[in-house]
Amino acid sequence: MKTFALLLEARSPLAIRADHAPSGFGCLDYLPGTSLAGSLASLFRLLYPNERDEFRRLFLSGRVQFPDLLLAPLIPSEDGQQREEQEIPLSPVYPLPRTAQSCKRHPGFKGDSGRARDEGGHGVCDTLFAWAVFALQPDGEPQAIRALKNLYSCKECDASMQSITGSYAHHEATFRLADYRGRRRLQTHTGIDRLRGTVQEEILYNREVLDEGTCFWGLLKASDEEAPALQRFIEEAGHSGLVRVGTGRTRGLGSVELTLTPLQEPSASWEHFRQRLLTFDRELKDYLATYGTPGPRKGQGQGTEPFYFALTLYSPAILCDEFLRYRGRIDEVVLAELLGPPFTREELRALHMAAALRRITGWNELWGLPRAAEYAIERGSVFLFAYWMHSDADRDELIKALFRLEEEGIGRRRNEGFGSVRISDPFHFEVL
Repeated sequence: MKTFALLLEARSPLAIRADHAPSGFGCLDYLPGTSLAGSLASLFRLLYPNERDEFRRLFLSGRVQFPDLLLAPLIPSEDGQQREEQEIPLSPVYPLPRTAQSCKRHPGFKGDSGRARDEGGHGVCDTLFAWAVFALQPDGEPQAIRALKNLYSCKECDASMQSITGSYAHHEATFRLADYRGRRRLQTHTGIDRLRGTVQEEILYNREVLDEGTCFWGLLKASDEEAPALQRFIEEAGHSGLVRVGTGRTRGLGSVELTLTPLQEPSASWEHFRQRLLTFDRELKDYLATYGTPGPRKGQGQGTEPFYFALTLYSPAILCDEFLRYRGRIDEVVLAELLGPPFTREELRALHMAAALRRITGWNELWGLPRAAEYAIERGSVFLFAYWMHSDADRDELIKALFRLEEEGIGRRRNEGFGSVRISDPFHFEVL
């Protein structure tokens, strides 16, 4: 499996419809993998109508995983030779977990010098470790809520804290939030009379769009056999001006450019992954020790020491049980099924979860039919677990199984961007 960084830049306004938007004209703040795959598939059929075998391998075999593309933060270009002020996108881009909180009055990250950035942001903190203290404290202990009280109000202005959503990136040892509030606008259109083909009286509607220059970023994965053909196709079509995404494409909307870059990330290596999980476990144990929190109670037949890890969904995950009923959370039973033998539910304990459920709809561009509605666990959902290990060998076996989950993803429709998961995301202990 090869990994590529995919950068999408809008050359015309983008209208990515948010289904069932309350106001009727909402625009998503990300590009679904289904929309990306459908647009590229339509263009491939237009450019190469006779390459049916290659089309099947790229878009129907499931060996290419088209990701959800997240909004990329923009910073001013430092090139002094440019007359006009231009902005460059930051990468890699990550979604904020549902355990992240920020000031209600001044949301956003702060700079490392203490001066507020992102339009006066007072900082972002993660509450996962605090909820772990609450989950592990014995009943009636005052320490059980002391960790949560420390995160109740903003340290800068004493305003209430609330959840924050969106995407972020690292830049010069600081966090940058993808803030596109000033790049959204409404386009007003008139309705057309179906009989006369002219303007219909008293019919006026708005469409929310993202301005030109909007950038999205994501990780595209392809098998070793399909990677060369996919890279060749995107390099040829990405800057041709023929790629269009979203709605309103016949009205000049949705023109984009694609840039594909092969990645050789150290984060994809086994040793880097293992070190990340060990660091998360150590940081959480140190945090628990500061509040005098005991470890989880050991059950019969369990190991001698708990190993802590967390699952953070980087895209919605569609999970079903043996009766094809949709699941709304990942508990000990579900995780044991995902990990496979020899892991059992008795060795695992779910400590905390911050999750939500969403309805998935869409349109199948190839068939020309609407997709069946499904339900998925929302992006950014977090699940904290403890694993009872008998020895370091047991821990390494668990880490190998978790490494496979992160590489392959979980659930259904993974080739359309669903089921991307990050194990023990460093964000949880970097912004305490």
